Amino acid sequence: MSGEMQEDIDKIIITAEEIGKKVEDISQKLSTDYKGKDLTVVAILNGSLVFLSDLIRQLPLSMRLDTIGADTYGAQTFPRTDPRLLNSLKVDVQGRDVLIIDDIIDTGKTLQKVLEDINKYKPRSIKTCVLLNRSDRRQVELEPDYFGFKIGNEFVVGYGLDFNNQYRNLPFIAALKAECYGKR
Repeated sequence: MSGEMQEDIDKIIITAEEIGKKVEDISQKLSTDYKGKDLTVVAILNGSLVFLSDLIRQLPLSMRLDTIGADTYGAQTFPRTDPRLLNSLKVDVQGRDVLIIDDIIDTGKTLQKVLEDINKYKPRSIKTCVLLNRSDRRQVELEPDYFGFKIGNEFVVGYGLDFNNQYRNLPFIAALKAECYGKR
């Protein structure tokens, strides 16, 4: 990790080793639950890319992959009141089993919006899988079907999560120092 990023980290919340073990655990559950099904994985960009990559490489399943872009945080530390979907699906999911992958569920509004969008295409089933579950800020009744870790209200970066499109490449989840929010 570069000196600049190291200086911005308040503390490591979840280590790379803990993440690796949890991704393995989730992949085992998904392998069992989706065995023999017509799986389409839909990732919410950009935060889920690292989690998605590690997760699907451990799934011994045939699957199709698509992505949806969403603008949730921008250059702030709390999600927008009305997240925007930047694009929609490019593959046909009608009658198929869909698994949505995201980095974090916070207020739940982004995941809810994605679920509403995908449901228009009439999938057979639709479930959600997130790395981080921050239920203290939930504003909609929505719980992920699969999740890695529960976290508190600290603003976290790393392993795909960012602040102002920085810190995604950290191999762990860390709390960012508050003074960094205004730096970039």
